[in-house]
Amino acid sequence: MPRPCANEAAADLLLIADRRDPVATLIAAEARRHDRRLVVMEHEDAGRMFTIVGEADATRVEPDLPMLLRPASPPIPNRDADARFLSGESHAALWAAAALARSPVLNRPTLQGFEAGWCYSAAITERRARAAMAPELYARDEADAGPPDDRSWAVEDVRGRARRWVRPDTGDAPYRARPVIEDEAYERVVVVNRQAWRSTLAALDGFDLEGRSIAIAGELGLGFAVVTWGLDPRLAQARLARIDPYPRVDQLLPVWQEAAPALIEALSC
Repeated sequence: MPRPCANEAAADLLLIADRRDPVATLIAAEARRHDRRLVVMEHEDAGRMFTIVGEADATRVEPDLPMLLRPASPPIPNRDADARFLSGESHAALWAAAALARSPVLNRPTLQGFEAGWCYSAAITERRARAAMAPELYARDEADAGPPDDRSWAVEDVRGRARRWVRPDTGDAPYRARPVIEDEAYERVVVVNRQAWRSTLAALDGFDLEGRSIAIAGELGLGFAVVTWGLDPRLAQARLARIDPYPRVDQLLPVWQEAAPALIEALSC
């Protein structure tokens, strides 16, 4: 039986995003091409529009619309206590509405968070994805910090800057580090539900990166994601390098012609 779809005069698709999000602009243009009535709303505004009704045998969300969730805007600084409380309540209402809606939701929140099974710890994300787990090191300062063994390691500081880790000068602490393949190159795979597309035409069919990426995203409950793989220079080895629950424009553009209509279809009732 098909899922019910709300018949709203103003919209038949909600895109929950910062209005400055360039991916939101791409998706809105694609929705217009498919004659979808898409409305872009900030997270706080979206949370205020929903009503969640608890009934004897079910929970109902009103309005019940297909949704795509993108990252929230940065918090507004120096808000008073009442404003912070209302903001938290609005985000909680959005989380509940997106989790409980019967219409399609990409990516649907879970008890683990807004990003379904994904989290900032790559090792925990890999475990939830049932993928091979690589070591992950954390440190709060730079004192005597250096690679723990003779493997190649990458380090990422608190500003999100990543580089090869060869000596104890990590930049802004705290930081985290993981082993990588020496001189590795990267291949990105865009996943939309059960479809996936590689960003390059390199001869990598033997790795089945598309199928593996679909499986990983599925285990995490992500219907729209980018999975990045590290490849050794001889193309003999591939490792899971990164999972992005909020794909960026530069990650999407190489395959947007294929991914865009699939994305709109995934949000159809």
